[in-house]
This record gives sequence, C-alpha cells and structure tokens, in this order.
Amino acid sequence: MLSTYRMVLAYDGSRYHGWQAQPQVRTVQGELSKALASLTDERPLLTAAGRTDAGAHAHGQVVAFGLSSEWAPQVLVSGCNALLPQDIGVLTTDLVASDFHPRFGAWRRTYRYLVHDRASADPVGRQYQWRIPQALELAPMRTAARLYLGRHDFMAFGRSPASGGSTVRTVDRAELERRGASIQLEIRADAFLKGMMRNFVGALVAVGSGRCAASDVRHALADPQNAKRPWVMAPAHGLHQWRVEYRVPVGEQAA
Repeated sequence: MLSTYRMVLAYDGSRYHGWQAQPQVRTVQGELSKALASLTDERPLLTAAGRTDAGAHAHGQVVAFGLSSEWAPQVLVSGCNALLPQDIGVLTTDLVASDFHPRFGAWRRTYRYLVHDRASADPVGRQYQWRIPQALELAPMRTAARLYLGRHDFMAFGRSPASGGSTVRTVDRAELERRGASIQLEIRADAFLKGMMRNFVGALVAVGSGRCAASDVRHALADPQNAKRPWVMAPAHGLHQWRVEYRVPVGEQAA
C-alpha cells in the first residue's frame, strides 16, 4: 500500500521550462523526480496543484505523490533539499490521506505579478518582474482590476487546462499595490485558466499606459467570444505562484 505525501515547494523558475516534465529540457518536475528517485529508489508519479509556465516562479507549489515505503516527512525534506539544485527548495512535507489531490482538492489559489514601471539599468531582479520604461497610472488600473471580481467567463483571458473545459472562474481578490518602483498585482481565484493571470496583467498594463480603457476589459468579460483583446500577454518571468489553499488543513487529512 502506498503512503501518500504532500510537498510544498518554492522555486526560481528562471532556468526551467516550467513545472511539467518534458523531454530534453529542464523542468521543476524533472528535477524533483530525480531527487526523489535518488533518495528513495522509487520514481513516484508527481501531481501538482498547477503547471507554472516556463520562467515563472513559485512560493507555494503543492505536489502529491505515493511511495511504497513510509518515510518520515522531515527526512524527505532534508534529503530532497540536499539533492535538488539551489533554485528549488522543499518547504514542508506531510503524510496525507490517499485521496488527497493537490489540484482538484484546492479551494483557492493566489498569484502575484510584479511590474517595474521605471527605466532602470540595474540588472538585479530583472528575472522576477516585467520591466516597463513608462510610468503607469494606478487609478484606472485599479478600476479595471475590480472588474475581474466575481464569477465570469474568462475565455478572453485564457483557456481551460482540459480540452473543451469550462472557462468560468470566480475571482475574489484583485488588488494593486505600489512598492517603490514596482507594482504588485495579487489575484485570488478558485482556479486559473492557462494564460489567465498573464492576460490580466497585460490588460491592466495597457490600461495604465493609456493604450486601452477599463471599458475594453468590461467588454472582454461581457462578450468574451467577440473580445478584441487590445493588449499583449505579460511575460512569464514576472509571475509568482504564491499560495494554494485547502478547506481542510492538509495536516488533518492524514489517515
């Protein structure tokens, strides 16, 4: 009988082609799989709460897997961290019930995106934020961001992870905060479509720079099939998967 574990990972995605394992390229899943194989002599199937894009980062990626032998969670933490590259780290590990699923069991997810809207020759931090030389106007961006709140068909902002799947999602937080020369956008939703967060940011940056208006965002939500999308998708390197939440604390799900 397999013992089921839940891991929470953080990683700098700059050197990786996203989470999901792919042939002949480095991925976070591939590196974690190699570390677990070296530590446990097993190659467990790894299931994640979400598939981050190439170059995107995570501060609370949740992964589940089964092992035929039971391991102390702290041994898995220390053992994997000793084997993983320095830009991937295991934060916590728990033994959970066999039916735990990090994606389908998630209650809500939080993503953050960083935009640096000042011209700068300083290269430090460039891999964690989208750098724009033009100063953005926050007031119209906040007006547009509030339109994301609620339950909408977000077809104009992304596509379902499943072929033919629903593009309806519920957003319950959409906040913008200036931090020095950077703007942080935080979105919390029950789930995200592929490209949804990056298109959210692209639309808001277009609004903040005057290239489009909040009414364009409103139209994209009201009539997604005919939306023109007068914005460009934000690049992946400014995207940070921040947190995945579950209604029942994972530590209480163990059998």
